[in-house]
Order: sequence, then C-alpha cells, then structure tokens
Amino acid sequence: MTTSGEASDLRLYTLGERSQRTGMFGLPLRATLIAGGAFIVAMLVLMQGGLGPGALIALLAVAYLAPAIVRIGNRTLYEVAQMRFQFWRAEKAGSTIYRSGPNSRIPGGRYRLPGALAKTELHVGRDVAGNDFAMVRDQALNQYTVLLDASSRGQEPLTVTDRNNMTAEWGAWLAELSLNDDVVAATVTVESYPATGLDLIAAVAGSVDESTPEIARRIQAESAVQFARDKLVTRSWIAVTFKAATAMQRKDPEAMATDLGVRLPGLYQRLEYAGVSATPMLPEDAIALAMRCFRPDLEEELDKARLSDEPMGVDWEDAGPAQAVTKWSSYRHEDWISRSFEMAAPPAAAFPDHVLRPLLEPKDDIPRKRVTLIYRPISAGDGVRTVEKEHTDAVNAANKTRSIGKASAGLRLERTEAARQALARGGQLGEYSLLVTMTLRDADLLDQGSAIIGQLGNRSQLRLHSTNGQQDAAFIAGLGLGVLLDQKSTISSFARAE
Repeated sequence: MTTSGEASDLRLYTLGERSQRTGMFGLPLRATLIAGGAFIVAMLVLMQGGLGPGALIALLAVAYLAPAIVRIGNRTLYEVAQMRFQFWRAEKAGSTIYRSGPNSRIPGGRYRLPGALAKTELHVGRDVAGNDFAMVRDQALNQYTVLLDASSRGQEPLTVTDRNNMTAEWGAWLAELSLNDDVVAATVTVESYPATGLDLIAAVAGSVDESTPEIARRIQAESAVQFARDKLVTRSWIAVTFKAATAMQRKDPEAMATDLGVRLPGLYQRLEYAGVSATPMLPEDAIALAMRCFRPDLEEELDKARLSDEPMGVDWEDAGPAQAVTKWSSYRHEDWISRSFEMAAPPAAAFPDHVLRPLLEPKDDIPRKRVTLIYRPISAGDGVRTVEKEHTDAVNAANKTRSIGKASAGLRLERTEAARQALARGGQLGEYSLLVTMTLRDADLLDQGSAIIGQLGNRSQLRLHSTNGQQDAAFIAGLGLGVLLDQKSTISSFARAE
C-alpha cells in the first residue's frame, strides 16, 4: 500500500496494480504467444499454397483467444464454462446438499462444519502473557489459524494526524507479516447483526443498587430491553494463518501452540498502536462464532450461556448446521439463506482511510452482513523481484500502447513506480481480496439485498460480483476461520488463461 499527501493532510492510499504480463496490443502474455505462434504457422501453410488449412488455423486461434480475453466479472469465459460444468456435475452427484447429525453419513453422527472446514480441528494454546487462544488446524495443508477478538475506536473524534498515524501503524503491522516466512494470510472480518440486548440487560442489572425502589428497577430493566433488542451492532475478529515450519509442528499441535504462544502477544499488542484492541479468542468463543454464522437463530442462547459462564456443551465437531444446500447464486444453511460477493476490482483511484465505511456500517435493509478483508503477504525477497518485473512490464506496455490505452498504461507505470519507492522505504508487498456476505430469512429478498450490496460497494469505490458457482466456498471463506479460496481452487490454469 502506498500513500500520498502531506503529514498535516488526510492521506490518500492506493493498492497498486494487479499482477499481469502484457503482450502485444495489451493482450495477456499467453494469448500473445499463442496468437504469434498461430500466425507464423498459418503463414507457413499459406506459403505452401494451402489457403484452406491456413485459414482454418487462423480461425482456431481466434476461437481460442476470444474466450480467453473476454471476461464476465473477473473471470474468463473458460473459467465460467468450467465452473458451470463443475457445478452441474456436483448437482448430479448430490454433493451440493449437506446433511449432518445422527441420521447422516457423517462419522459418529456429528454436526461437523461443512466444506473446507469439515476436516479442521480446534486446539487450545496459552501464550506467555497467560492468555488461552483458539487454534484451528488444517491438517491437509499443515496450517494453523489463530483467532483474535478485535474492536476499534469506531467513530471517536480523532485528529488527522492520529488517523494518519494509526493507518500507518496498521500498514506496518501488515508489512511485518511479510518478514515472517511462515505467515500465510491475515483476515479481518467485520459483521453487523441484530443484538439480543442481553449484554445491556445484564449491565443494567449489575449496576442497579439494591436500595433502589422496585418501580425504578423495573423501569430500568424494561428500558434496557426496549432499547437494545434488535438494534444493529457490529463485532469483528482477526485471523492469522501460519504454516507449520518443522516436522514436529506438522505432527504435533502442541509444538505449534508453544511456538505461537511466544509470538502472539507481540502480534496482538502492537495492534493497539493502530487503534485496534485485540485479545486471543477462547476456544468456546470460536465454536460459538461458527455456530452463530451458520445458525443465527442460536444467537440468544449463546449469549445466555456466555453471560452465565456456563459451558455450551458443544465441541468444534458439532458446531455445524444440520443441513445446507448450495445453489448457483445462493447458499442455504438451516432456515437461513446467504449470498456472497467478491471484490472484482479494487478502487481505481487513490482513496482515504474511511473508504470502506459505507460497506462496513450496519444497514437496516440487510440486518446480517459480513465483510472480510483477506491479506496474503509476499515474502520480502519475492516482493522485490515481483515489483521489478511489474515495473519492467509496465514500461514495455506504456511504450507499446497507443491512443486509447495510453492513459491506463501510464497510470499503471506510475503505480508500479510508487510501489518501488514504497519498498525502498521499508514497505512490503501483499495481495488483497475482499468478500461480502449477506444473510437473510426470506429468499425473495435476495435480489433486493444484492442491489443494496452493489450500491454500498460503489460508495466504497469497489466493484463487487456475486460468487456464483461457489457460494458455499465463499460463505465459508468469509467466516474468517482460516479458509483461503485460492488454496481450494479447482479451476485449471488453462481456464484462467494466465
């Protein structure tokens, strides 16, 4: 991330350029190579007097290039076609329907979490500050995800200098992740939802003196109920995913917990400088988080258990829904239905630190909304090489591009040059993506909700597209529990036309 503006002014930021390799006429490099090869072969055939075969080769090259260049949303036509085929095949096999519980095929009759979370495990560790922390293990990928409860300063009045400093500290926190070779990703999730009001009721009940008249106590209790129930509030959490670096860590979660226990306090304590108060999430809170997202109707019961300090009696293996059905454009879990969206394009211009506020703020028309920002750090050495390659390619593209595309090529060159300067000042390189999920009771309101999400995305300078064909995977990745979509992708590199 690069910045612009004086220290006394509110700074503007950019995310840089999407990694690409530009060939002739602005085409992708692979398309350019295939087009060039096909042209040479066609010319050789024509020189031998074969007009028909030469024309056929040229037509075949065009037939390949068109779907590789034309995009729907952020995907090539090849990707869309492969996703359609895979989804059709999954529907035929019945794998788009998930059932758990005693009458299901789930081992032990458990209510396991579906999809990529089905084979995860929950472990507990203790850091050197004496705090227990939840640790989600993905044994197949040899990865561990640590969850942190987080809260920001919200709308508190801040000076421009404070805002600039806090944003810089957040950038420094992310940059530091690139200096650790075992950090795979960091996600930040902000969810808005209707409050049960139990927290306020408990706070009021605990603050009332016993000598207070009965009528006054009753008025206070009833006011707390009326004021807090169904009021939209937000909660947020951070997840940092690490890969097991040693054979012992891959084999024994305790070894990983010991290592992370030493490192975690420095990780979450430094977030205070960025205006974020973060504490390790307890295992029971991680279980409750998964249950709330899949079954929002349990919100009140989970709040009651938390406030009474009573154990829920539910393990990670039983935190999932009893049933879930994946559709092309939606995901039904229990009696709720969700639709997820992905960031197809980041802000095209420089943006202020509050650019995501319209998307993050609670919205009465969409009571349950979750926004997850995913950051994939690139190691320091790889980052330098990547930026230099991008800058060289941008220079070549600017020299080749004419007329209409000249402005965009020049803008790309400026951004890659800014990235080089940021690296020289100690910045690091990373990849960003963003997922938005709305959850509703009524499926008939999905299209209306989608239009509102699109408007909120526009106000946040983002272009959002529905994750059609992978709604279940996007919902799970948007939970911020360590699932990363690129690690679970089934799309071939041929379809992506990279």
